[in-house]
Amino acid sequence: MARATIQMVTDSIESFVNNDISLANEVIRHDDVVDSLFCDIKNELIQTFQAEHEDSAEVLLDMLMIAKYFERIGDHAENIAEWVIYSITGKHADFEI
Repeated sequence: MARATIQMVTDSIESFVNNDISLANEVIRHDDVVDSLFCDIKNELIQTFQAEHEDSAEVLLDMLMIAKYFERIGDHAENIAEWVIYSITGKHADFEI
């Protein structure tokens, strides 16, 4: 998940520097991958918690928070990519101009 998020951030910045709409769109699509990884990690942690809840609750919660932070970083990278597209085309995915 960390690698996927790092790639999103790197690509979103590269798309900005190079005015690359194609790469910006790729970043936006890749957010679904990071979101899916977050869900996978959350479900795995829930299963682990149910099996070993007494001693590992704090560690599991920390892991879930780390996963959530990576998911949010991916969201920010997606936002950068959307604004790259806006800066080039004058159109933003969230609203009509």
